Amino acid sequence: MRAQTIDDAVAAVRLARELGLKLATRSGGHRWCAAALRDDSLLLDLSRLNDLRIDHDGRRMTVGPGLTNGGLTGALAGHGLGFPAGHCRDVGLGGYLLTGGLGWNAGTWGPACHSVAAVEVITAQGDVVVADDRHDPDLLWAARGAGSGFFAVATSFEARLYEAPRSTLTSSFAFPLSALADVAAWVAWLADGLDRRLELSLAFASAPAALAALGIEAGRPIVVVTAVAFADSREECDALLARLEDGIGRRGFLESEARRETPQQALYELTGARLPAGRQFAADCLWSDEEPLALFEALRPTGRPERLVVDARQRRLRTATDRLPGEFSVLGEGQAVRLGLRGVGRRECGAQPGMAARDDAGVRAACRRLLRRRGRPRRASEQRCAIVQPGSLAASQ
Repeated sequence: MRAQTIDDAVAAVRLARELGLKLATRSGGHRWCAAALRDDSLLLDLSRLNDLRIDHDGRRMTVGPGLTNGGLTGALAGHGLGFPAGHCRDVGLGGYLLTGGLGWNAGTWGPACHSVAAVEVITAQGDVVVADDRHDPDLLWAARGAGSGFFAVATSFEARLYEAPRSTLTSSFAFPLSALADVAAWVAWLADGLDRRLELSLAFASAPAALAALGIEAGRPIVVVTAVAFADSREECDALLARLEDGIGRRGFLESEARRETPQQALYELTGARLPAGRQFAADCLWSDEEPLALFEALRPTGRPERLVVDARQRRLRTATDRLPGEFSVLGEGQAVRLGLRGVGRRECGAQPGMAARDDAGVRAACRRLLRRRGRPRRASEQRCAIVQPGSLAASQ
């Protein structure tokens, strides 16, 4: 059922209860573990519940689960406000907020769920309840990170907003795979004492023609390190990124890719290049405390690099939210994940099954190499899946 109003959603919950069915919800359909697919269930689509109300003076918003990350950041930009929205533009806020939400500028703003002050939900009995610190606080606690395990239907969120960074700059550095050991040591050095206003990511890709200036032949596999700086001035961002341009960073430095002005909406152009529209994705998500070199070597592409895109995100969330007590949310005390990994195999929607199988096999092979390593990485989800663009169901693998 696709709810147009909260009354529609209430009717769906009560119908599922009457028929003895399980209930699954979907805001955008991007969950890698295909959480919206359940046997003997009624699927409640919340994508039409996408209202947004902004209280500029109070720095608060009330938002429906169907609004996307891109829709939110676009609306907030006109008010000079920001929020730790997710890295993928088309993901619905319902699933994103319920699963914790590690988004842009999370080093300063913390996980998105820590900004949620209240949530409107429909209980299993079909009652509408607004949970906050004073009313039904256990429901609010669970909504901050429970994900698909949340035992109610979230139909609206009230959350705090922040002053948007006055400057956001991005620099990218490209290296041949032969330099992987040096890059791993460099990333480890950068991560040690990483400024909370700086975000690092790493991906394997194919070299574009522009990298000929670095002596890298077009089409060759490369490793790309991208840094995004969020600060109150251009000068502060310049200072944050300057540290990366010395030493090893100089070897992968291109003037055209350095210190580019990238407001939050423009950042989605970067992620869109890795997660293009109209594609399906075979994905897995792992967290690990292994040293970067061990992880990067395990993930090194063995075939065509465009068939396997691996993105490694360095996370050190050192904010006031790191010191919140475990009673604050399901996430518990501060997130101090050293390195998060995700592998994505890309294919065109409607591609031939043989191509799909090769992409999925590439993802699985990379994850098997990781799982064989000492200190077995912690899996975010034990179920692999293929994710399609909004409007279609995820297909369980």
